Amino acid sequence: MSRRHGAVALVLVLGACASAPVSTPAGVTWPAWEPAHDLPAAGARPDGRPGTEGGTILRAASAAIASGTPYRFSLEHCGILSPIDVDGSFWEPIDGVASDGRPIDLAVDGEMINATAGVIVVIGDEARFRTDSGTVVRLERSGIEKEFPGCD
Repeated sequence: MSRRHGAVALVLVLGACASAPVSTPAGVTWPAWEPAHDLPAAGARPDGRPGTEGGTILRAASAAIASGTPYRFSLEHCGILSPIDVDGSFWEPIDGVASDGRPIDLAVDGEMINATAGVIVVIGDEARFRTDSGTVVRLERSGIEKEFPGCD
């Protein structure tokens, strides 16, 4: 499948997330977004250390969560550039769609560059974050340590 066709298929799959469970091509069924639960308490995040790209390397401190269960989650001050620390790992955004199904630019979309409340669901090494307005971002697990840029 070409990259363009894959992006079109993803938009169609993610667009359906706003209203119903979604089956991915791999056969993973995504559950409904509600009822959302509180995330388990996270451990204290140790101080970061300087990274090779001028940012700060942090270590994930979140507790494990139940696969396929929706949890309330908020992006921090810097939005999608902030640490997304869920299920013992950091998460990297892949792409996203607005509630109307149109692709969004994660680097400039207002919800993605600011603190934003929503719900997150993790299944394996993939997650979906749905904002309160219905935007859905697809995420991939990136490990327990990650370098984050500074944010004003």
